[in-house]
Amino acid sequence: MSRRPRSILAALALLAAAYAVSALYVLHHAPAKATGGHPPVVIRFVHWQLESGMREAFDLVARRYMALHPGIRVEQYAVPGNVYPQWLSTQLIGDDVPDLISFNSTDQSQIALLPRHFQPITRWLDEPNPYNAGTKLAGLPWRLTFIDGGRNRATYIDQFRNYYAVGLSAHSMRMFYNRDLLVAITGKDEPPRNFREWLELGRKVRAHRPGLVHVAGAHDNTLWLMPTLVNQALARWLLASDRELRFSTTSFDFYRDQLEGRWNLRSPPMQAALRIMQAFGGEMSPGFLQLHRDSAMRAFLRGEAFSIPNGTWDYPTMRALATFRIGAFSLPLPAADDPDFGAYALQPASDGGFNSAMPFYLTRRSRHPEAAIDFLRYVTSLEGNRLFSLASHWMPSVEGVEIEPELRPFRQNGSGYLVIDFQNGPMLLNGPGEEYTHLFETNLHVLYAPNGGVEAYTRALEGDFHEALVHDLQKQVHVQTENLRRRDVALAAQLHLDAEEQAEGRRQESALHLQEVQLCLMTATLARAAPP
Repeated sequence: MSRRPRSILAALALLAAAYAVSALYVLHHAPAKATGGHPPVVIRFVHWQLESGMREAFDLVARRYMALHPGIRVEQYAVPGNVYPQWLSTQLIGDDVPDLISFNSTDQSQIALLPRHFQPITRWLDEPNPYNAGTKLAGLPWRLTFIDGGRNRATYIDQFRNYYAVGLSAHSMRMFYNRDLLVAITGKDEPPRNFREWLELGRKVRAHRPGLVHVAGAHDNTLWLMPTLVNQALARWLLASDRELRFSTTSFDFYRDQLEGRWNLRSPPMQAALRIMQAFGGEMSPGFLQLHRDSAMRAFLRGEAFSIPNGTWDYPTMRALATFRIGAFSLPLPAADDPDFGAYALQPASDGGFNSAMPFYLTRRSRHPEAAIDFLRYVTSLEGNRLFSLASHWMPSVEGVEIEPELRPFRQNGSGYLVIDFQNGPMLLNGPGEEYTHLFETNLHVLYAPNGGVEAYTRALEGDFHEALVHDLQKQVHVQTENLRRRDVALAAQLHLDAEEQAEGRRQESALHLQEVQLCLMTATLARAAPP
């Protein structure tokens, strides 16, 4: 037989094999018959969490739910994060939309999409979660069973006066470390308690083994943690800008003080902030500003670095890949009596609000909204959330769910001072807008260069600092003014509805008055500060 007939036969054989495999797959995944011979209700949900164990955790909870409801099938779709936005856009404009979607609604540009593609779930959240019957959460409205009362920037959209999502988990930022290395270096497994002890530990780490790095640093995790470190270290000073006695400081408060000459880059607190930034970066991998977080992760998992700053969402992946025991501790802050770094600290410091994360939204074109909501109720019940937390190694979002011992270092500390308004608070590194942030970030290398330092970095910032600050604040004033105009219309209508809506309208009206006062003050300050 010639070669050509043989190749044709081989191709036909491959096609036949592929057809057989496809047929078996279709038969295996064909809709099963529910009780009574009817096809089951299919609930589909989609997310981008591809961390180790996440898909298995969702599958576990889904199997448990389907065992309770034989007539319902739950299907999971996990889409890589780098293509998730594009994939989601095509799904939302098509006809075949999943019932539940993980969606980033904290991005202001995305909020307008919510009423178009998702439906509010307030009426369900006001009812008790039936899966909590017989527990300590029985009878409570579903929203009040979450650690944050079900209300945060991602789940409750203030301008639409509705809940749109529920969060399945909770997260915090921590310093993860190699517990085996810590015992080998110090003889005990006790992480540092403050910034000074942390710096001393770095000296011991470097002396333990040539080439061993104290912190696996990268551009990403530096910009996550350094602003928090600096802000908390300067909390006492930042409070001086709190003119309304709210025990929190907003961006407008703080930067208006700068424009009015109350501080500048050479003020002692700002110089202390830059010294802290320099010390913090000095503990990281050489050239860390050019590295991506994946590079830092690999260095930590290979044992080339003692620790890594990271979000607790990456813990399952690190846990699965590491060949050593992993510990975690909160970012060490300067003690108030530290002579070099602690003059403006306010201790103890709080991690901030207890917020749920990983929100899921109900799509408007869901074929089975009641069943989809029922599945979310189970996942966020005491039983379901505990199963999900145990399997995923993520913190639970439901109040009263027992936290396993290895996750307890991730629990947010709510006892202490929290002086920053995190929605628009002053971040000394990531300031009021793009120009300011770009100025600080693009010159950051000067702070860590061998011939650089705090003085060189200060000089690099001074030339464009005023112009960048004024530009960003003018943009903020414009955006917030437009937002207030749009809110005024909705507020006027709200004041003519029922008694509950009128009470809420008066509350919002009071808050808007304060925002308008701040806008007027900032507008006047900018008029005096901006060059002619």
